Amino acid sequence: MASSEMDPAPSLELVLYRSTRPRYSVSSLAELARVHPEMVLCYWRLGLLRAEEEEEESPRFDDDALFLLKRLEQLRRDYGLSLRALRLLAQALRSWEG
Repeated sequence: MASSEMDPAPSLELVLYRSTRPRYSVSSLAELARVHPEMVLCYWRLGLLRAEEEEEESPRFDDDALFLLKRLEQLRRDYGLSLRALRLLAQALRSWEG
């Protein structure tokens, strides 16, 4: 394919949505993200996932947490980032956002 026939760069689309009330338990969030429930708890304890805590041992998560969990796992799987690297990345992004 000649360079003049190449597809244009893919367009980026911003999808806006509102998160719903926390509705996912640890096990349901893990199932939806295809990870072990212990990974969900690990991310939560490290502060990478935020939860609405009804009780100390049964946090409830919203759609934002599901989206973030999938992205964290993608970074871990595809780029080999450790949990420590993910935590540092999250801290950097939070400080950059203000």
